[in-house]
Amino acid sequence: MVSAEEAIHVVVPSWRGRAHLETLLESLAAQTRKPEVVWIVDGGSRDGSAEVAEAAGARFVDLGENRGFAHAVNRGLAEADGARVAVLNNDLKLAPDWLEQLASTDAPFVVGKVMAWDSTEILDATWDLLSHSGVPMRAGCGKSDGAFWNQSREISLAPWTAILLRRDYYQATGGLDESFESYLEDVDIGMRGLKLGFRGLYEPNAVAWHRGSSTLGEWHPRQVRLSSRNQLRLVARYGAPDWWKVFVGQGLWGLAAARHGCFADWCRGKWEGLASFEATGSESEFLKDLEREIFDVGAVTGQDRFWRWYWALSL
Repeated sequence: MVSAEEAIHVVVPSWRGRAHLETLLESLAAQTRKPEVVWIVDGGSRDGSAEVAEAAGARFVDLGENRGFAHAVNRGLAEADGARVAVLNNDLKLAPDWLEQLASTDAPFVVGKVMAWDSTEILDATWDLLSHSGVPMRAGCGKSDGAFWNQSREISLAPWTAILLRRDYYQATGGLDESFESYLEDVDIGMRGLKLGFRGLYEPNAVAWHRGSSTLGEWHPRQVRLSSRNQLRLVARYGAPDWWKVFVGQGLWGLAAARHGCFADWCRGKWEGLASFEATGSESEFLKDLEREIFDVGAVTGQDRFWRWYWALSL
């Protein structure tokens, strides 16, 4: 019998994710350290996800409508009463010892190495970083795995793709900001946590595989609009804006959106962000350190084209 102090619950926000849930729940059932409870928090999918959850012994929460990742996760965190809670995207597959590896650590939050789907070489995610421009970097995304990514380390920000949280962390930070809806809400809560003195761990021995962008698809218009809006919210909240860097980073991201046929959606997001823009941040050493780490990680592992242009135009 596991005590309340040792119990781990799992929260999976989901929307139209039946096919993905089957794979994820199978990998959860195969864990060497099994969670006490699995919660599927569904945004009104009506696609048979409830039946899949029931067959796997998971608890199903039907929200009735899709109000975004942040709302679904917060509802799941409110339902879960474990001392620690793992939040998982529905389009994941976990190595059998994923939870055991993370549970063996003691940190407010801990993430492992997330690989691209069915790949043993290409990374999908490790930890997150944030630039002065409001554009974040998911360290390692799209890069080849190697020695640099196989070292445990303290981190400041983490993607909530696959994360283990301590209860005191998400209670102290107040949970995800639901006004973000989806995209970059994990960066936002990470920055709030930093201000409160929380830092987490990256544990590369905990491995998962991620399909990525399976709900809407990569460069979906809604994803571009919300990301564009939420980038400006990060600028407003977490540092006295360096407007030249903001212009450079946001402009480069707009060019990327245009190449994918989403320039109008980028513009809509920026308009929404500017309409509610109210700078509340001050000059932050956190942000300086995070941007410096973006440069340092790129110097070791290779600078992506976006960041090469960003440094060339902003330094």
